[in-house]
Amino acid sequence: MHRTIPKLPVLLLGLPLLVSACAASGTANQTAPGADATPHGYVAGAQENPEPQNGLLTFDRETGESQLLSLLTDETTDAGTFGPVDAVHQDGRYALVTTQDGVKVFDTGAWTVDHGDHVHYYSSTPGPVGDITIPDAGVVAGDGSSIAVFSESGGYASIYNHQDLDARQVVESARITSTPHEGVVIPYEGHFIASTAGDGTAPGGMEVRDAENHTVLSEQPCAGSSSHATTRVGVVLACTDGALLITEDDGQFAAEKIPYPADAAGIPPATRLEHRKGSNELSAPAGDGGIWHLNVSKRSWKYLKTPGPVATAAAVGDGKRVLALGVDGSLMTLNPSSGEVTAQAPMIAPVSAQAGTPPQLRIDAGRAYLSDPAGSTVREIDYADGLRVARTFDVPAADIVLETGL
Repeated sequence: MHRTIPKLPVLLLGLPLLVSACAASGTANQTAPGADATPHGYVAGAQENPEPQNGLLTFDRETGESQLLSLLTDETTDAGTFGPVDAVHQDGRYALVTTQDGVKVFDTGAWTVDHGDHVHYYSSTPGPVGDITIPDAGVVAGDGSSIAVFSESGGYASIYNHQDLDARQVVESARITSTPHEGVVIPYEGHFIASTAGDGTAPGGMEVRDAENHTVLSEQPCAGSSSHATTRVGVVLACTDGALLITEDDGQFAAEKIPYPADAAGIPPATRLEHRKGSNELSAPAGDGGIWHLNVSKRSWKYLKTPGPVATAAAVGDGKRVLALGVDGSLMTLNPSSGEVTAQAPMIAPVSAQAGTPPQLRIDAGRAYLSDPAGSTVREIDYADGLRVARTFDVPAADIVLETGL
């Protein structure tokens, strides 16, 4: 392990120490509940901690070899080998690894449960849970309570509850049906946002179903849907003509379109929405000279010009910063209000040298993590301190990088 700057203290990443308001007697260890009462927040087989147990889960895309790195202790753990990896989706505690054989479920051993006015930080022993065997597995989506795996040739999504996975049982609990297409089903507030086939191969719209597959919100247009993100306001889907926002209030679902600005003609639409978990701001590359910033709370898009083409972008969600990685390998901070580039620093080799595996940018409440697949490193960046590189981690491979414990 190589660090460019001495290790941060255990109060990880400059985050405030958020101790659950309901933690019993301040103890980190939860004991099994007795016959009379179950402690609030109890999770069978898990330990509750006073701070987040953040880590990095890294993959070699060709071999599927993976490693878990603790950001608190720098300790590394072999997370197994999955074979050639198509994609990895993270849903809280679980990493869902899509391979040619289906989806493999891996327990990362660290997660956060947000109750709104307080949070719980949990840890358990990481390890494989089981396999989801489904024909032509496509998009995997989850909301921390359930996971949906879409079968493109079957035209349906199989649903798996976290409660079953917690018990090491991979059991289909429901099925949301559609028609064969490159679609998606997104769990949301006990229901499911399901794509409908437009031209027969790609989504043309979205509707909301209940667990019995009944439609509770009719089809909402969303041509060219390419990605989605869950915010505190609702679920945002990227469409060719803007964003589709689906919200829930007391069991009632609604949808509204957030169109691009009138002067956005000629600017390519956002296709990869990225943000900090729990925030209401999203960003995505936009053509050769800028990025899109979407403030979901304000229902507004803004085009931010950049010095050159951008490989990836993600919103910090504090109203002050959007991070963008230029194809020249430099990282920049943009102010979403003024559009000003407030900081810029060289980070990695030009993206064209990354051999087809683009770098990834992960953001939490105090740090950003930038992968360098060509160099097999991950840089930890203090984005509030002029893009200072706080630590550099040497890893076996950095083709795919997830931050765990969130």
